[in-house]
Amino acid sequence: MGRLERVQEKKMKNTIALYVVILFIVLYFIFTFGIKLLLNTSSFISGLFPQPSIKPIAKTEDSFNSIDISSIPQATNSAKIIVSGSILNFDILDFYLNAKKVKEIELSSDTFSEEIGDLEKGDNDVYIKAKSRDNKIEKNTITYKVFYKNDRPKLEISDPSDNSTTNNQEIKVKGNTDKETYIHINDLPVVVDANGSFETSVRLKDGDNQIVATAQDIAGNIETKTIKVTYQKD
Repeated sequence: MGRLERVQEKKMKNTIALYVVILFIVLYFIFTFGIKLLLNTSSFISGLFPQPSIKPIAKTEDSFNSIDISSIPQATNSAKIIVSGSILNFDILDFYLNAKKVKEIELSSDTFSEEIGDLEKGDNDVYIKAKSRDNKIEKNTITYKVFYKNDRPKLEISDPSDNSTTNNQEIKVKGNTDKETYIHINDLPVVVDANGSFETSVRLKDGDNQIVATAQDIAGNIETKTIKVTYQKD
């Protein structure tokens, strides 16, 4: 081995030794300060975003008692309605209509279906209060709105006139009704606009034709009108 090779080998050994020393210093720093720094940083970050505390839900006596209304009309044309539902661990039901107690029953099963009344014209508030026999536990249902109306809806046919004659095989039937009312012309549904106006086309047969218009409101009240139109060809 020449002198030059020995010098290069010595430099290489010194370089390797230096790298080993640096590696040991880095590892020492990591294990001595790095982990501690990492833990402190994690604690700081978690402090910025605190986790909500989880508390066990306390079981209360009320959580084992329930009352639900499963059937009640939104609108009706009768002053009396049927209210149905189910209960759990209650003995007595009080029925309230417009903030007034109108009926009380003792329960013999976990379901109920009762008729209550008398409703007032327009909107009515209905709710039920369930009670234990010792009156220690009470629970109210939500308040339901029930609309009561027993008047027939308005139904006006403005065109064509009754007992009129036309030479057009297809004519326009126009009219007006109340808002929130469904219209059928000869059993076919017709669109009613926001003002209660409606219009549809009807195809006539030769001779006399009956056009039947039916109006039904959300409470179930019905009004019907029939007009006669005669179709004669030119």
